[in-house]
Amino acid sequence: MNTWSILCLIWTLAAYYMARVVYVRYRKSWLNPAITVPVVTLSLMIIFNISYDTYWKDTAWIVQLLAPATVAFAIPIYEYRRLIRQHALALTASITVGMIVGVLSIYIFAVLFHFDKTLTYSLMARSISTPFALDLSEKIHGSPSLVSLFTLITGMVGMILGDMILTFFRIRSHLANGIAFGNASHGFGTARASQRNEDEGVIASLTMILAGLFMIFLGPSLIHGVMLFGQV
Repeated sequence: MNTWSILCLIWTLAAYYMARVVYVRYRKSWLNPAITVPVVTLSLMIIFNISYDTYWKDTAWIVQLLAPATVAFAIPIYEYRRLIRQHALALTASITVGMIVGVLSIYIFAVLFHFDKTLTYSLMARSISTPFALDLSEKIHGSPSLVSLFTLITGMVGMILGDMILTFFRIRSHLANGIAFGNASHGFGTARASQRNEDEGVIASLTMILAGLFMIFLGPSLIHGVMLFGQV
């Protein structure tokens, strides 16, 4: 039994609980547990020279909990099924466009900067919520570790820049704002949309879930199709 790995597990659980309490009280975007806990944890690992393998040894089961969490996404889909039917066209069109643009833009950057296949596939899977992204990465042979990192960065950037972009373009529709946050920055965006407006939060949550499902079922074919087309 590795003492450091046990301490890493205890720290991770305790740190998330404390960070969650602070975030709920102050509601600042930069205090989101998904930001504060990784930053502090990485800092401590560097200070105490703890390897990733040591940290992963007793915390791997936490990641495995993402599987049942994915199943739980079916609940809001059922609860808001009328809302989905009402805005089916807008949701379908925006998710489809976002999916295609996300994959194509990464392919273009991969060609320009000579990314290897693992990095390219991992980046292509980053634009959906982590449970879906990890599942997608297995299907397209990406790196789960890289996918998790890129998904986190994508969500953070979307949450931080989302308000400025929507304000710049003077978008006032709660439907459009919710779709934008859920599609572009998944969990982080949904949290921010919920802070802005209740309706935006609901739409963002549905968009995040549906975008994940779209990518799980259609993403592998789209990604492999783009990669094959680029080799022609």
